[in-house]
Amino acid sequence: DPRAVAYVAGAAPNLWGFLADGSTVAQKVSVADKRASDYDKQRRAHPLFGNAALALISEIANRRLFSTVRERKQLTYDANFSLTGFERMKGGWFLVTVTASKEKAQRALEACKETLEALRTSNPISPDNLESAKRVVLNRHEGELRTSSYWATMMSGIQEESVPLKGPLSVTDYHAVIESMTTRDLQLTLECMGLDDSELYTAIGKTVQPEGLVDDGIVKASPMAGMGRGGALMN
Repeated sequence: DPRAVAYVAGAAPNLWGFLADGSTVAQKVSVADKRASDYDKQRRAHPLFGNAALALISEIANRRLFSTVRERKQLTYDANFSLTGFERMKGGWFLVTVTASKEKAQRALEACKETLEALRTSNPISPDNLESAKRVVLNRHEGELRTSSYWATMMSGIQEESVPLKGPLSVTDYHAVIESMTTRDLQLTLECMGLDDSELYTAIGKTVQPEGLVDDGIVKASPMAGMGRGGALMN
């Protein structure tokens, strides 16, 4: 079927909150929040702060895209927000991927841009958004703790100097740091990302019919084991 995929991308911190210039999300947030209390400063100094903020933002952005682009505007069946998740490399990017028909692809792309812009301006993160995201992130964390691969990922590089914010506290304090996050934390973290329209990169990919292809309307099955003479068990 003729389909299209629209992409919206922009700069973002890496998995632990480091930006491309070497600064961190925690530093940027602390400078931006002139009325931060001593408690806020203490919370944001935790090495897991940037990681937790980005995990919650990713969950909230996915929900917003789903409700706006799919449910309200009915332009797609799938819209996804993801972060690159680099650990050692400073900086990274976010990517929104949305599938749609060729006719709706441009409108779906614009709807994604509008949703991201609204998230940081006209329709900011609400307390309900935050609490729902906390439940999802913590439940996912608790579920994955039952797998050895998740433990291996958490412990990998925990003593490496190239990943300075990854340490024992990122394991032991995960629940407490997620629970301590506020809507202001997330709104200020959004300002560390390239969400402004002038900073976005967009593209649309569309399926094309190869030249010379004759569509006879018949779908031909691929050869399978056992379809030859004598069956799969015959010499």
